[in-house]
Amino acid sequence: MNVTELARKLRMNTAELLDLLPQLGFDIGRRAIKVDMRLVDKIIIAVEVYQKQQYLKSQQANVREVHLHDNENKPAENLKQVKIPDVIIVRELADKMNLPVAKVMGELMKNGVMSSLNERIDFTTASIIAEDLGFKVEKISTEELEQKQDEGNSQKLKELIKSEVGSTRPPVIVVMGHVDHGKTKLLDAIRETNVAGGESGGITQAIGAYQATKRGRLITFLDTPGHEAFRSMRSRGSKVADIAIVVVAADDGLQPQTLEVLEMVQKEGIPFIIAINKIDKEGADIDRVKKELSEINLVPEDWGGKIICVPISAKEKKGIDELLDMVLLVADLESFTADATRSAAGTIIESHVDKGEGPVATALVQAGTLHPGDMIVVGNVMGKVKALRDFRNQDVLEALPSMPVKILGLKGVPQVGDILEVTEDKKRIKEVSKTLKARSSMSNVSSVKSSITKQDDKENEGKKSLNLVLKADVLGSLEAIIQSLESFEDPDISLKLIKSGLGLITDVDVFDAVNAGGIVIGFNVKAINSAEQLARDKKTEILYFDIIYRLFEEIEKRLKEMIKPEAIRTELGRIQVLAIFKTEKKDMIVGGKILEGKVKPLTKVKVLRAGEVIGLGDLTELRVGKEKMEAAVLGEDCGLKYVGAPVIEVNDVLEIYQETVKERQIKKLKAA
Repeated sequence: MNVTELARKLRMNTAELLDLLPQLGFDIGRRAIKVDMRLVDKIIIAVEVYQKQQYLKSQQANVREVHLHDNENKPAENLKQVKIPDVIIVRELADKMNLPVAKVMGELMKNGVMSSLNERIDFTTASIIAEDLGFKVEKISTEELEQKQDEGNSQKLKELIKSEVGSTRPPVIVVMGHVDHGKTKLLDAIRETNVAGGESGGITQAIGAYQATKRGRLITFLDTPGHEAFRSMRSRGSKVADIAIVVVAADDGLQPQTLEVLEMVQKEGIPFIIAINKIDKEGADIDRVKKELSEINLVPEDWGGKIICVPISAKEKKGIDELLDMVLLVADLESFTADATRSAAGTIIESHVDKGEGPVATALVQAGTLHPGDMIVVGNVMGKVKALRDFRNQDVLEALPSMPVKILGLKGVPQVGDILEVTEDKKRIKEVSKTLKARSSMSNVSSVKSSITKQDDKENEGKKSLNLVLKADVLGSLEAIIQSLESFEDPDISLKLIKSGLGLITDVDVFDAVNAGGIVIGFNVKAINSAEQLARDKKTEILYFDIIYRLFEEIEKRLKEMIKPEAIRTELGRIQVLAIFKTEKKDMIVGGKILEGKVKPLTKVKVLRAGEVIGLGDLTELRVGKEKMEAAVLGEDCGLKYVGAPVIEVNDVLEIYQETVKERQIKKLKAA
C-alpha cells in the first residue's frame, strides 16, 4: 500500500505519518513510498492506540482528578477485593472482577497495552487495570492459586457427583512412579498390547486412560508420565483416581519421583499398592525395596505393616494376576459407587486440537452417563457431544461412571482438570457462548504469551536472549514444557517464550519467530507445507521433538553456546624490565628482575607502564644466565622471549600470569 494512501486512511498527512512510525517501532525509512501489506493492519492499530493515548493525555488532568477523587471518597473497606497471581490471563482477570472481558481489554488499551483475551499479563499491569476499575488488589502466589483452583474443582465435582443412591462402579487406578521403572510396561502386560513400543523413546508423553477386565469386572487405568517435567500432570492423575499403583523397580529402589508420588497419594488420602517391578532383572532386590519403604514409615504387610507390596515382572507378565486381585480387594473394601442415572459429570484429563476433528478432550466420567447429543459445559468451553470414543478409538453410544472417553464437538480446547457437566441450563449455555463468541476471531489453536516475556525489562537489559515459539500436540505437554522454561534463570542470558499454543505450526508462527529473531519448536507436531517453505525462505529454524528431555537438551545446548567461556587469569609474578636485548616485528628478548612471585615459560604477559596496560603477549622462553629454566623466583635476574607487539621499554613492569578457560554452566531445565 502507498504511504500516501495509508496516511489518508488514518486522516494524517504523509510527513506526519513517516515521522511517527519510527516511534511506534516501524522503521520503514523517511523516504519510503510503499508499506508492506503485512504491516498495514499492525500500523493502523498502533496509530489508533497512539491517537487514543494522546487524547487521554490531553484529558489526563481531568480524568485523574475525578478518578482520584472517587477513590478518596470511597472507604477502603468498601472497595471490592481481587486476588491476582504473578501472571494472569486477561479473560481470567475479567472473571475475577465479574466484568465483561471487553471492558478489561478496553482499559488495557487505554494504558497502551494491546492484548487478546487469552493473553497473559503480569501482576503490575493487572493491578493497575484492576485499581483503575475500582478494585483493591492483593497478590496471591502461584502455588496458593493452584491449590485454590484444585480445591474449587474438587468441591464442585463433589457437589455434582454426590448422590444418596448409587451402584458399584469400576475402580479408577492411577499407575505412577519414577521414569523407566516400568509403568507403561505394566499396562502393556495388563492389556496385552504394546503401548510402550508406540511411545517416543519408550516414555509416556501424555495421560493415557484405558480399561481392562479381571474376573468379569472392569478396571479403569490412568497411565501418567514419569519424567520430572510432568509433575503437574502426575498430580492431576492422582486427583481423579480411586487407587494408586506405585511402581518401583526392584533393581533401582525408591527414587525422587517415587518419593514424590508416595507423598502425593498420602496427601490425597488415596489407597495405594506397591508394585515391585523388574524382579526378573539381575541385581533385583525385593527386600531392599521393602527396607527403603520401611525407612519412610511404609511397612509392608509381610513385615508386620499395612502396605500391600506385590512383586511383579511386567516384561515376563509375572505377578500381574496377583496385583489385579489386590486392586479388586482394595476396591471392595473401599466400595466405590456412583449414580449412573443422573446427568453426567467428570474431569478432563487431556485435551488437544486434531487437524481433522478440531478440539478433542479426554474425560473421565465420574457420575451419570454421557451420551452423544448431550449439551456439555467444561470450564469456559461448551459444545454438543458429536461423538464418544473409547480408549480403542471406537465409537460408543454411552459413557458410564469410571469410563474414560474422547469427546468430539467442543467449541474450544478445555483446560486439563476442568470439570465437565451436562446441562440444560440455557442461561449457563448462553454465558459460555458469549465467551466463545469473543474468541471467534482467534484461531482454534490456543495461543498465549508466556510470563517469561513479562520479566522486568531492566532486569534483562543487555542480556543475550533465546527467543522461542512453541507448539505442542496436547495441553498437558504444553503446560509441562512452559513450566520448565519459566523456571530458567541466569544472570547473563534470558529465555523468552514469544508464543505458545496447540496444533500444527503455521505461517503466523514462523513470522512471529522471524520478527523476534528466534526459532520454532514443535513437540509432537509438524509444520504445514507453506510454513516449512516460509521458514526456509526466511532462514528460520523449525525444530521437531517427540521426547521432552531431548527438547530440553537442545535448548540447554543453545543457551550454553550463547555464554562466552569465563577466562580465569591467575597471576604468577612480576618482572621489572632492566634491558632490551633484541626487538623484532613480532617478538622481543628482554631482561629484568623478578619483583614478586615466580615466573615460568609458556605463560601470558601483561605489559604495564605507569599502571596502564599497553600490551599483551606470551612468555615462550625463560633463561637465568645462559641456561633455559622451567621457573625463576623472587629476586632473580632473568631473560625472556616475549611474543607480541614490540612495545616493551626499560622500566616497564611485566605481569606474568596463567590463563585458563572455564566453561560456564547453566541451570538445567526441569519442572519448577
